[in-house]
Amino acid sequence: MCYPVIGMLVQFLSDCYHVFDAADPAALTALVQQYQACEIGPLAQYATGLSKDYEAVKNSLVYPEISQGPLEGINSRIKMKHRRGGGRAGLERFNAYNVLTVGDLTG
Repeated sequence: MCYPVIGMLVQFLSDCYHVFDAADPAALTALVQQYQACEIGPLAQYATGLSKDYEAVKNSLVYPEISQGPLEGINSRIKMKHRRGGGRAGLERFNAYNVLTVGDLTG
């Protein structure tokens, strides 16, 4: 093979898929330890990032049914309303928009 980096990247992706498909915290630990000392900078940086957020990543493997999606959706709607309230119309436009979309945050 002309470019040995390609083989290393393929192996890394295969290892990552195995860890996240198997949802095995022990495999996650092995992946982090293996690639933190990698000579390819971005792979080592990725493994270091996983080690810094190890508990969060491990919890996402152990509890896949828990999601931040609903909360992020509410935050997105609040931010959209905040952006619409700015500008020339100001508070009047913001109040009118809230009246038109009442119940939007709860459903």
